[in-house]
Amino acid sequence: MTGDEVEKLLDVLVRAQNRFHGLGLRRKAVLSQLPLNVTLLLVAVVLLGVDPHTLKSAGFIAGQLMALALLGVCAAVPWYRLPGWAVLAVPLLDFIPLALIRPSAGGVISGVGLLGVFPVIWLSASGFRPRLTVALSALASLLMVWLPLLALGAAEPHNLVSEIVVPFMLVAVAVSIAVLTLSGLAQQRRVEELLARSETRQRLLDTILDTVDVGVLVLDGGGKDVFMNAKQRQLYLASLPPGAVDVDESELLIYRDGSDQPLRAEERPIPRAVAGDPISHEVFRLGRGADARTVSVSSREFHDAAGERAGTVLACSDVTEVVAAVRARDSFLAAMSHEFRTPLTSLLGYAELLQDDPSLSPTALSDLQVMSRNARHLRKMVDDILAASVEGATPDLPRVRLDLAHLIRQAADSAAPDAEARGIALTVEADGELPVLGDRSGVVRILDNLVSNALKYSDPGTKVTLTAERDGAWAVCSVVDEGFGIAPEDLRRVFTRFQRGDAALRSGVPGTGLGLALAQEVAELLGGELEVTSQLGVGSVFTLRLPLADGSGA
Repeated sequence: MTGDEVEKLLDVLVRAQNRFHGLGLRRKAVLSQLPLNVTLLLVAVVLLGVDPHTLKSAGFIAGQLMALALLGVCAAVPWYRLPGWAVLAVPLLDFIPLALIRPSAGGVISGVGLLGVFPVIWLSASGFRPRLTVALSALASLLMVWLPLLALGAAEPHNLVSEIVVPFMLVAVAVSIAVLTLSGLAQQRRVEELLARSETRQRLLDTILDTVDVGVLVLDGGGKDVFMNAKQRQLYLASLPPGAVDVDESELLIYRDGSDQPLRAEERPIPRAVAGDPISHEVFRLGRGADARTVSVSSREFHDAAGERAGTVLACSDVTEVVAAVRARDSFLAAMSHEFRTPLTSLLGYAELLQDDPSLSPTALSDLQVMSRNARHLRKMVDDILAASVEGATPDLPRVRLDLAHLIRQAADSAAPDAEARGIALTVEADGELPVLGDRSGVVRILDNLVSNALKYSDPGTKVTLTAERDGAWAVCSVVDEGFGIAPEDLRRVFTRFQRGDAALRSGVPGTGLGLALAQEVAELLGGELEVTSQLGVGSVFTLRLPLADGSGA
C-alpha cells in the first residue's frame, strides 16, 4: 500500500471509531456481539456442506441458541440504566456457547476455539479495569477448553496441556488489546485536554477581541471574511448606504478624510490589503452624515506553518472623537491667534509710544516697563502654544546662511533691558563669524528662549554669559547662568512638552513648559542638538550645537 492509501485507511478507521463511540450503549453492545454470531452462522453453513450430522449435535444446537439469546439480550436490555461494567457480562457469557460448540465442531473445523478472540477483544478494549478484564479473559479461555474435557471424563494431564495453546493465544491478544486501549485512552485524554485548552483560549481571544475598542477584520488568502469582531461590525454598519442591510465591499461608503468623493476600488483598505499593499495608520471616513465614523486603519499579513501567505488582518481604530477634538483645538487656536495677538500687538505698540513721552514720571515709566515686559511675555507664551499646535510644518524649515555669533549678539541686545531691570549682568563672548545653515526665525526663537529662561530663573546680582565658538565641524553656543539650577530628576524631562521642574514651579515664575521642547525640536530639525547640564542651587548651562555651513573645523 502507498502512503496515501495508508493515510486514507487510517482516516476511515478514525472516522469509524468516532462514529462507534458516538452510538448509544445498546447499539454498541449489539455491534460488539454481532461478529461472533455472524462467524458462528458461517461455521454452521460450512458444517451443513461438510458434515450435516454435526448440526444435530445437542451441544452445537445449544451453543448456537445461547449465542442468539445473548445477541437478543444485547438488543433488549436498557444498558444505560445499569452500571457501565454490566454489559461486560455478555462477552464473559460468550465463552459458554463456544465451550458447547467447540467439542462437536472442532473435529471437522479446526480452530473453533479461536473464536474466543471476539469476547476477549470486547473485554480488553472496554478500558474497564484492564488487569481484571485480562485475568477474566484468561480464566474464561481456560474454562472454555478444559470444562468439556472434565465433562467428558477426559481430563488427563496430557489432554489438559495439549489444549493450553488456544488460551495462551487469547491471553496474548487480551494483553495486547488492553495495552493499546490504555494507550489510546491516554492519548484521547490528552487530545481532549488540548481541545479544551484550545477552546478556552479561543473563547478568551474572542472575548478580548469583542472587548477591545478596535475593529478587527481577518481575511483569508482569497480576501474572504473569516472573522469580524463586534467593534468592526459596528464600523461596517456605519459604512452601509442608507437603507441597506448587507452589500458588497465595493458599495460601502468609504472616503478619504476631508473628501466627499467615495474611494475607487483599488484605493479602498480591504482590496489594498488583499493585494499585499501595507497600510499603516491611514485615516478614512466611513458613512455620511451624523453617524459617519473616522477610522485609522492598519493591515498586516499572516503566514501559515509552511511560511506561505495565509491571509490579512486589518485593525480599525475609531478616531472620530480624536479628529473632532483636533479640529476643535485648531479652531480655538486660530481664534486665539486673532483674539490674543491683535490686542497684544496694539498694547505693546502704545506702550512703546508712551515710553517716549518726556512728561512721564520715573515711577510711571517703571510701571510702564513692567507692563510692556509682561505683555511681551504673554505674547511669547501665545507664540509658543501656536508653534506647538502646528503639526507637520516644522520639517519644511527654510535653510539660509546665518551668522550664529551675530544672532547671539542680537539676542543679548534684545534681552539687555530685561536683564538690567532684573539686576542681572548679561555678557557676550562671541568673536568672529560662525556660519550655519538654518531658519532665521527658528534659531532666533531658540536663542531668545534660552536667554529668557536664564534671566527668569536667576536672582538679582547674578550673571548670565552667552558664548559662541567653533568645535570641530560645529558651531557651539552656550548660555550659562547662576540661577536656581535643575534637580537631577527634572533634567530627564526638561525637554518634554508641558513639563516644568519642581524648582521652577516653586519659584512662581510663569511659563507653559513648551519653550525648551520647541527649541530642541527646531535644533534637531536643523541637524543639531540642544543639551543641558545643571546643578541645583548653582546654575545651568544650555548648549546649542549646529553644523557649520562651511564644514570647516578651523
